[in-house]
Amino acid sequence: MSLTWLSCLNLLSPARAATPTDAAAPPRGALYQVSDGRHTLLLFGTIHVGAPDFYPLEPKLQQALAAAPTLALELDPQNSAAMQGAVQRYAVYPAGQQLLDQLDPALRERTRTTLQRFGMTPDNVQQLRPWMLAMALTVQEYVRHGYRTDLAVDSHLAAAVRAHGGKVMELESADRQMGLFSKLTPAQQAQFLADTLQELDDADLTRKLDRLVAAWRRADSADFGAALQEMQQDDSFASRFAVQTLLHERNPGLATGIAGLLRQQDKAVAAIGILHLVGPDSVPVLLQKQGLQVRQLY
Repeated sequence: MSLTWLSCLNLLSPARAATPTDAAAPPRGALYQVSDGRHTLLLFGTIHVGAPDFYPLEPKLQQALAAAPTLALELDPQNSAAMQGAVQRYAVYPAGQQLLDQLDPALRERTRTTLQRFGMTPDNVQQLRPWMLAMALTVQEYVRHGYRTDLAVDSHLAAAVRAHGGKVMELESADRQMGLFSKLTPAQQAQFLADTLQELDDADLTRKLDRLVAAWRRADSADFGAALQEMQQDDSFASRFAVQTLLHERNPGLATGIAGLLRQQDKAVAAIGILHLVGPDSVPVLLQKQGLQVRQLY
């Protein structure tokens, strides 16, 4: 299930804070308490899309955000200049090269058909590398299902911390995230796009998307584990890349950044994609291996 990788990689779109409603605020995602014996930090699992009924978040997390001196995110939603620069360096072809020219005839035709279905034309995407087009189409698929990138959880958290003068720090960089895809050969990029197009044609896709977001809404750790297991069992190139590179390869750096923040400050909050918190190689497990006390609150 390659589209699940949107739970662990930031989306490329404008974002704004959500307006809380008067609805009840049940637990969402997953929340961990991490301590080194002197300082305590809350670690929250996000999903990089949103909907109005995601908010408000449950009271314990809201209170922590209202007092947090620092919020650590994979990327700062307001750092759009860095993201735009990284996209130019890694995600688009240089002048004189175009996307469709890089694809074999069968994939070129599948790409044209999918673009038409999404109301897009080849001219809109000719400068994008195949993996970037796959990402853009995945974002559009979530939007078609009613989810909004402008209400992404990361943006809501950042607005809450900045509202009282707290700081937002990045655990990674746009260059780091976009650079992961530069390791792909042209053939692998084409395969990543082909796998994504195949999944977009899957009649069962709606259930998969809704199940993942529903699991986040319910703070259902068992369902997150099932989603990761499904990715691991999927032998497509896109799923293998998501598991090995977008998750496992990034987890040690995320854990190191969170541990460093914990040693420097008390009552900070860190928030990363929910699938980084799942499995034997997850960030909570890596934090425990550094000698920190980690307890799952929900």
